[in-house]
Amino acid sequence: MLALKQVRTSTIESAFDRQQQERDYFFRLNLDASAIEDVDETLKSVFEQLKSVSPQAYEQITFGEYQAKGTADVKVDGAGLAFGLSNRLTIYGTFPWYDARVNLDIQRTRENNYQEVAASLDDSTAAQILTQIAPDIPDINGGVVQSVVVNYLNYQPLGNWQAEGMGDMELGAIYRLTDWTNSGLAVTGGVVLPTGREDDPDILQDFAFGDGQADLFVEFGGGITVPDTRWSFESFFRYTYQFAHDRVMRIPESADYPYSRENGLFKEKLGNMLDIRTEASFQLKRWVSFNGGFLYNYIGEAKYDSEFSLANDIHALSTERTQQTVRAGVLLSTVPLYQSGDFFLPFNCQLSAQQILGGMNTPKYARYDVEFRFYF
Repeated sequence: MLALKQVRTSTIESAFDRQQQERDYFFRLNLDASAIEDVDETLKSVFEQLKSVSPQAYEQITFGEYQAKGTADVKVDGAGLAFGLSNRLTIYGTFPWYDARVNLDIQRTRENNYQEVAASLDDSTAAQILTQIAPDIPDINGGVVQSVVVNYLNYQPLGNWQAEGMGDMELGAIYRLTDWTNSGLAVTGGVVLPTGREDDPDILQDFAFGDGQADLFVEFGGGITVPDTRWSFESFFRYTYQFAHDRVMRIPESADYPYSRENGLFKEKLGNMLDIRTEASFQLKRWVSFNGGFLYNYIGEAKYDSEFSLANDIHALSTERTQQTVRAGVLLSTVPLYQSGDFFLPFNCQLSAQQILGGMNTPKYARYDVEFRFYF
């Protein structure tokens, strides 16, 4: 069998957080004195003077807050090959190719607080200094924001991002367990190879095409066609073990502000996965059927090991994930026509759409699939 598949998503604008509440994707940058002083030598001199007179004012002052709201569009083209070694055993491989784009819209969400800090200070000298220098401090613009991101936080510049590349390959084998007439059971096992692009710790707006380590999975399921009806039902359960691997990541110092200036080496053990899929199908004609189903995905909490104990805990936050998805589609198949001699080529064409209804620590989007399967 040769399978060709195209996957498209709606524009991805939000995700479900740890409380299973929907939140927009954004990056928030609070411009305090420590972030700004290295941008300009004059500013650095001013803030050193302020810090010597009043550390309190130095810590409290902010030049405003910027928020970069992100949206993403993802296209995945895939190919699969399968070969029956016997009437019971089939081997297969799948090969995905990603084309992803992220767009950022940067907006200022909070102004500076020079006057508020000056008014709150008990030290009249510090308040006077801050009041005097406030008119001379330039307003922070987009160029300064980029300078902070690049020169202070050591990230690559903010902006739109695009990348193409291979995703993680899957190699497996399916073994048919039964010889029943109207139903059957099968077990599948295999590996997922880390051929996809990993998340770059120095790019805030990118995302991975793979998770960087090998997986081992086993799947069990089956289906039944109800006798004397046009209805069929099937369910599958899949368990995936994710192996640990070394990964370069940022070293955050706060769960509320997970951005940092330095990278470190972490041993990452992603949580194991459970996938459950159940579907029903109605055969309208010999060559067309409608189907719909429910998909559930669970990923356990990840664990991190490094010399940075606080960063280990911060990275593990929000890694436990759930996702609930509904799916509907139509299957056009010439296989029954081929078997009866009414058509020369056996193939299937599956059109489907699915929508993520809810979850935890997972993006929200709609997905549209077109898949062709040619049998030889």
